[in-house]
Amino acid sequence: MKTLLEMPAVRECTAVACSFNDGGCHAPAVTVASAGEAASCATFVESSVRGGIAEITGSVGACARTDCVHNTNLACTASSVQVGSGVTVSDCLTYQPA
Repeated sequence: MKTLLEMPAVRECTAVACSFNDGGCHAPAVTVASAGEAASCATFVESSVRGGIAEITGSVGACARTDCVHNTNLACTASSVQVGSGVTVSDCLTYQPA
């Protein structure tokens, strides 16, 4: 069984308006949502308040995008993910249709 520390890291996030992005993702775990064509980061919070834990790099806790090649049982199996502008301002750019 994997622990949260072994889940795929958010290698890069260019969603600079997100309160968890302060030179990198600092949300303990992000959720990738499935909304139409978007594999968007459901953890995205647009706020001037800084969130998360500065000492950690975010990881993928859950992924609702079941049609992704990296999705097994709603969990991401990619080695790391990149979040940035796609269909929304905070899409999982590592998403690949199965």
